[in-house]
Amino acid sequence: MKSNLQDKIQGKAIKSVARAAVVFLAIGIAAAPTIFAKPKPKKAVVSNLGVIAHLQLDGGTATRMVLVQKDGKQYLYVGLSSSSGVCIFDVTKPGDPRKIEKFAGAGGAQAADFQLVGDTMAVTSRTGEATAISSNAGTRSVTILNMTDPANPQQIQTFADVTSVVADDARGLIYLSNGEGLWVVQARQPAKAEPVGSYGD
Repeated sequence: MKSNLQDKIQGKAIKSVARAAVVFLAIGIAAAPTIFAKPKPKKAVVSNLGVIAHLQLDGGTATRMVLVQKDGKQYLYVGLSSSSGVCIFDVTKPGDPRKIEKFAGAGGAQAADFQLVGDTMAVTSRTGEATAISSNAGTRSVTILNMTDPANPQQIQTFADVTSVVADDARGLIYLSNGEGLWVVQARQPAKAEPVGSYGD
């Protein structure tokens, strides 16, 4: 009796071990391709750096540029080397710049410099050779533009034979000098003064 019982127990144990071995063998076969598979190549990193836009300038090369920001939009003013003056580009979307305006410099001269103070811009244009008054540069003309609408600047005044110009951004002023003397241009509305309290009332 005991012998038959032991034989049955041993037979069941052998079957259990055999089943377990078959299960492990099946798992091993299924996992083998994964274990021995070649590593997947890493995906190339796509970079968004580099040239995102290009436009031809139809008035020569740029000599000066200034960026103007207004009401959430950005405008690039480009002074050209020819007598074509200044081009305005809407660069709010830098990948899709749009030319929106072009205006001639003072007397059709080459724009040499931009100075922006508040909503006013001074566009300096070279008009002559060096003189005794200004030994290191020729006289210039300076056109004052109202930049309230940067896409459509309005000319305020042009000063001829300017020998020097400087902007005082803190007080919203532009100083110019020519043969007629010193000129002071209010380029931005001054801040309203605080009311002064009086004593003894």
